[in-house]
Amino acid sequence: MITTTVIEDARVLIPNQKHENFTETKEIIKRDTQIIGTPKNIEGKRRGENFVYRLFLTNDNKLIYLNKIKPIMEKTEVKMGADATIVNLKQNVLAKPAVLGAIAGAVGGFAYAKYKKADNKKAAIYALVGGVVGFGIGKLVAHKAVITQKK
Repeated sequence: MITTTVIEDARVLIPNQKHENFTETKEIIKRDTQIIGTPKNIEGKRRGENFVYRLFLTNDNKLIYLNKIKPIMEKTEVKMGADATIVNLKQNVLAKPAVLGAIAGAVGGFAYAKYKKADNKKAAIYALVGGVVGFGIGKLVAHKAVITQKK
């Protein structure tokens, strides 16, 4: 059993045995309501195709969509120090900014060389220089990652 909070008004669902799916009722669980229950993956049909419904079953047997509740797990890296702080390292938008920057720089350098109508040897040099510059910019972006810290 998990205790969680509803993040937006959620309509209660009832199973529709004929169509193997779920129908929304008029009953609504209001926003910011504390509920207790368990997440469920229920197989059914959606537009005639097999589909897995991600639902939350409350302790009073009401079904709501799982995306209407606060996320159950947050990605938190816990490092306990002498002062017992928890460090949360959020993933940057780009998973590997240095690698992506190097690729983008190399492609940009090669495209610039072809735009200037340089031969293949000069195009390779432009791509190499662009890759190095892109890698440096990617490292700079990765260095500015979001880190939150709380006691």
